[in-house]
Amino acid sequence: MSKNKIKVLFLLLGDLVIFYFSLFLAIFLRYGLNYSQEITFNHFLNFSFVFLIWILIFSVSHLYELRYAANKRKFFELIFKLFLIAAGFSIVYFYIFTPNFTPKKILFLTLIFSFIFLTIWRVLFNQLAAISKEKLLIISDKQEAKEILDFLKKYPQLGYEPKIISSTFETKIIIQAIQNEKINTLVIDSEISDDKLNNLLVSLPEINITTLVSFYENTIQRIPLNLLNHFWFLVNYYNKNWEIYESLKRIFDLIGGLVLLSISLPVWPIIALAVKLSSSGPVFYKSVRLGRKEKKFFIYKFRTMVKDADKNGPAWTLKDDPRITKVGKFLRTTHLDELPQVLNIIKGDISFVGPRPEEEKLVALFKKGIPFYNFRFLIKPGVIGWAQINYPHGASVEDAKEKLKYDFYYLKNRNIYFDFLIALKSFRIPFEIPTH
Repeated sequence: MSKNKIKVLFLLLGDLVIFYFSLFLAIFLRYGLNYSQEITFNHFLNFSFVFLIWILIFSVSHLYELRYAANKRKFFELIFKLFLIAAGFSIVYFYIFTPNFTPKKILFLTLIFSFIFLTIWRVLFNQLAAISKEKLLIISDKQEAKEILDFLKKYPQLGYEPKIISSTFETKIIIQAIQNEKINTLVIDSEISDDKLNNLLVSLPEINITTLVSFYENTIQRIPLNLLNHFWFLVNYYNKNWEIYESLKRIFDLIGGLVLLSISLPVWPIIALAVKLSSSGPVFYKSVRLGRKEKKFFIYKFRTMVKDADKNGPAWTLKDDPRITKVGKFLRTTHLDELPQVLNIIKGDISFVGPRPEEEKLVALFKKGIPFYNFRFLIKPGVIGWAQINYPHGASVEDAKEKLKYDFYYLKNRNIYFDFLIALKSFRIPFEIPTH
């Protein structure tokens, strides 16, 4: 287990200890020394389920991602918002699902104590995480090496003290730098000469060694486009058997789509009426998109813009776009405008999880300016993707390029568990902490 994974586990266990400590403190203040084992057991049992949900809420909302573990205002605002959500869930759970067990004062005190102690605990953890450093040396002259350096300096809580040295330097200078700096981890550019690499590997002390591409992928969780070649796709896509995964994914999509359609159908007429009353034009927005292997299909949404918006503005949506109606703004914020896409999921045009489907004219633009963009169509698009939960809404070729790095990370690492994780983390979008 890596050092950072141990940190995350320690962080999670620390939160659980705080939750239970807060509960027992609340019981003690409520009942004094007269509380019985039965009272303790009942509270322990019922609150355990609540605490697991709290952990789940925190997990999908950045609180167990080390890059966000910094003593900044946005981070503590997020904690406050998530505790409000946790309080709301707890009230619903106790007063609807356990009507015979309604711990009003205990719940209130547990929430207050948990918020106070967890905030203090996180302040201390964030400071300690930034202090504990592993010395890292990158041997490369590529832009991606600079990106890694900037990323690790921006997030010192990841626990690295990074430095770069040119791959053109002589072997003895590199080895001397490794020894003098007491380097723990070495990141090597794959284009370093064979002779130099051979001399390095023979002369190096026992330290961790990895490639620039691997470290970039594992740390930043996206794929560096400029370091890719066709062989990468051969190894990470064509040489893998995706049949079982694709079959299971289609089953989950079909079942999930039918369930979502049956649950959401009663609100469709309400949304349709609101759209119709807000502006003239059709209720549904229909647009041609490109799916797997660039197959064309119509995607369906509730209309959120004025009539003929595509004729009066750019193909992509801008920030504070004036073409968006008041009802449309609400639908976009709540993602209710995307409900009709459940029809596309059932038909098999798209999946719940995958790269977002793009319009044909935008694809033509992106292919000209972004390397390997056509490989994006190796997999089926989706309603929510790895790029959407890690990168803000974009409206340029450069934004599309950054999102493609995340799409290729998904292409390589996709599995049922990863799909479930992405779907779960999509709920955190309203509580995003800006990172770009």
